[in-house]
Amino acid sequence: MTQRELIYFLAIAKERNISKAAETLFVAQPSLSRCLKKLESDLGVELFKRTPEGLKPTVAGEYYIKCANSILKTYKEMKNQISRLNELKAGRLTIGTTAYLGAFTLPDILSRFQASYPSIQINVVEDDSLGIENAIISGVVDFGILHTPIISKGVVTKTLVRERFFLAVPPLDSLNQMSYTKDDSDKKYIDIRLLDGREFILTHPAQRTRQVTDDILDRAGIKPHIRFLTKSIQTASRLAGMGLGLTLVPHSYSSLFSRSYSPGYYFIEPEFHPFWDLVICYSADMPLSRAAEEMIGISMETVPHLYTKHES
Repeated sequence: MTQRELIYFLAIAKERNISKAAETLFVAQPSLSRCLKKLESDLGVELFKRTPEGLKPTVAGEYYIKCANSILKTYKEMKNQISRLNELKAGRLTIGTTAYLGAFTLPDILSRFQASYPSIQINVVEDDSLGIENAIISGVVDFGILHTPIISKGVVTKTLVRERFFLAVPPLDSLNQMSYTKDDSDKKYIDIRLLDGREFILTHPAQRTRQVTDDILDRAGIKPHIRFLTKSIQTASRLAGMGLGLTLVPHSYSSLFSRSYSPGYYFIEPEFHPFWDLVICYSADMPLSRAAEEMIGISMETVPHLYTKHES
């Protein structure tokens, strides 16, 4: 058996579905099916049974799960120790993140890391947040950079920075006249409890931006009337700028969009928890390599300055 076979097997056991496991592992479904058949043939035993609820491990499969986890943990500990002894003169590191976060955070992080450790090969895996969480758990990714909420159990987080969500209001909307400031600040607020019954442009329920937005609106007792759904915060902001509804936008996103179609952006009172955290994520069950620890340290130092720069 190989490390790859163990990772493939554990992904199938977790997902209970070969197609879903293949998506998690970024491999073709036929390749994963062949790998499982070869593994069962080599062992001379059936590892899964097909049930209406999906693939269920047999008694032999349950034992194999236990052994596979133990072997992978031992393998990673060995690899990490060799990496430490090697003083980071060679090795490989895989980082997982979303496309936007990769573009926003990785250039500064990777340039600093490569200046200190030029011989470490860096791979970047881009996927949606849940896909990265699954890749962390399966061992495909060493650590991830994601926004909260983190859904998967067994994922440890370290907070890099906390970021506000703004309310985006169309330029000609009467809500703009209801903004206010406080504490001698020039920051403009709008009471989101005034939004009940208004039309919203929201991202899809599986997206973290939507999950945070739903939580904010729920705390305010608002059930939004959804006019448009989109996967893009930029599209949502632009539609709001064109007067087609309200939306909520993270601060770093709003600062990147063209001002030619921008809505008005307003602060939301902290009692409604209008923020999410940018976090480092890694497996609770697999030890971090020295390269990963060094990269995480650089991330902790670098990323907060990126957000400070965009807020200024």
